[in-house]
Order: sequence, then C-alpha cells, then structure tokens
Amino acid sequence: MASSFKSASSMVWLGRKKEKKILELCKSHLENVVKTVIAMHKAFQLFSSLNREGAKKMFDEAFKHERKADEIKRNILGELSKEFFHPINRDEIIRLIMTVDDIAAYAKASSRKLEFIDPSTLTESLRETLRVFADNLLKISEEVKTAFKALTENPKQAIEASQRVESLEERIDDFRVEFVIPEFLSWCKNSSDVGVALILKEILDGMENLADRCEDVADVIRSIALSYI
Repeated sequence: MASSFKSASSMVWLGRKKEKKILELCKSHLENVVKTVIAMHKAFQLFSSLNREGAKKMFDEAFKHERKADEIKRNILGELSKEFFHPINRDEIIRLIMTVDDIAAYAKASSRKLEFIDPSTLTESLRETLRVFADNLLKISEEVKTAFKALTENPKQAIEASQRVESLEERIDDFRVEFVIPEFLSWCKNSSDVGVALILKEILDGMENLADRCEDVADVIRSIALSYI
C-alpha cells in the first residue's frame, strides 16, 4: 500500500504548477553545478600543460559557479518551506538538490587543491592521468544534466540516461583502479614530498567522490522517472 501511494504521489507532483517551478530552479541549480565541473576540468587541463596560473583562474571560475549554485539551492529550500508539498515530494526534491550540490563542492575542492602543487613536480604521465580523470568527470556530469532535462520531457529517456551515468561511473572506477592509483603510487615511490602526496590523495578522493555523487543523482532521477511512467 505504501509503495503504490508513493508512486501515485510522484506521478502527480511533476505535473503541478508549483512543482514545475521548483524543477525549473533545480534545473538552474544543476546547470551551475555542471559549470563548476567544466571549470574544474579546464583547471586540470591547464595544470597538465604546466599552466599553474591558468589553473588558478579556473578555480576562481569554479568558485563563482559553485556559489551561484548555493544561492539557487537556498532559494529552492525557501520555496519548499513557503508552500504545501507532500512530504514524499519534498524529500525527493531535497535529496536531489543536496546530492547535486555535493558534485559542485567536490569539483571546487579538487580544483582548489591544485593551487598547492607545482605541476612540474609531477611526472608527465601522472599529469596526463589526472587530465583524463577530469575528462571522464566532465562526461558523467553532462550525462547527469541530460538525465535531468529528460525527466519532465521524456521519463523513459531520463531512465536511459541515468543508466548511462551508472555505466560511466563503473568505467571511471575501473580507470581509477587500473591507471590512477598505479600512477600515483609510482610517483610516491620516487618522491620524498609527503605534503604533496597527501594533497594529491585528497584530490583523487574528491574526484572519486564526484563520480559517486553523479551516480547518486542519477539514482534519484531514475526513481522519480520510474514513478512518472
């Protein structure tokens, strides 16, 4: 009984005017989150090519978009507190925006920590591995955006896009295990700079968490979409 009630509730809330207003805010929030990831991606590209100053500018760009996303998140929470929403609906929206928000937080933090590393102290191979890692994070975040866009237009396509996000996350995890970790450990063996090693570890953890949060967002989108078809 509880399951069918939730399904019916979810089918209704996507069609209501106030819920659509919230979804538009969620869309704007996600767009700024993806812009944060784009800036992070550019930072890693520039870092890989030894352009430390350019990477710093891209962190500033990431910070700007993450702050804008934060403002929109507060707006959404404000809207949810002003009008009546069924608790299930409110919980779904809050879970969505809070998980999306984590993507921006990890993107900003990862690009910020690049500031503390002189790229010339890393091997070309490790810098290239970081760049490819960032490429993959950009791809998965853009697929999350595709999934969300399809949510109110074509729920079946939203489910398909969510499944692509899951596949991308699995490939990213394989890439991390097969390439990122070995490259990082190889560099550590030949470096005596413990401080840089610790910062690199934090960067890699943040990048992994970003991919995980993309998959979490896709799970939320898929859950809503399944209730809508």
